[in-house]
Amino acid sequence: MAIAIALHQLATVIWIGGMFFAHFALRQSAQDKLEPPQRLPLVLAVFDRFFVWVWLAVLLLWGSGFWIFSGIYGSRMGWHVHVMMAVALVMTALFAYLYFVPYRALGQRVKGGDWAGAAVRVTAIRRIILINLGLGLVTAMLGSAGRYLQF
Repeated sequence: MAIAIALHQLATVIWIGGMFFAHFALRQSAQDKLEPPQRLPLVLAVFDRFFVWVWLAVLLLWGSGFWIFSGIYGSRMGWHVHVMMAVALVMTALFAYLYFVPYRALGQRVKGGDWAGAAVRVTAIRRIILINLGLGLVTAMLGSAGRYLQF
């Protein structure tokens, strides 16, 4: 059980921490210091590397989550775990959309030097990341404190 929980927490930290860094540190710094022809290729390169880690985190989260849920506890877990799984499904769907639609379009726009079009895609990605960050923080709080919440 310790391995499953450790893998689950590690994947959570990678995904949520990366979104927090991208939104609150990288985005603002790049926007303040770089013009679109420098900023947008940098943002794309960061996403190229980060999204590989997100896919790995998603696989680890779902794999370890099901391992913990069904393999260890036999599906007998509190309401907070069911909420976490529902939110995780939404987060995964949002990330898949982000990856296959605006991120791919961002790559095409950057390659073509269409800075205005690339900026539109970055804005869409930023909004989805912000939504997923909020959902991820709520899910992480449920994971750590959910069993202690009583309604």
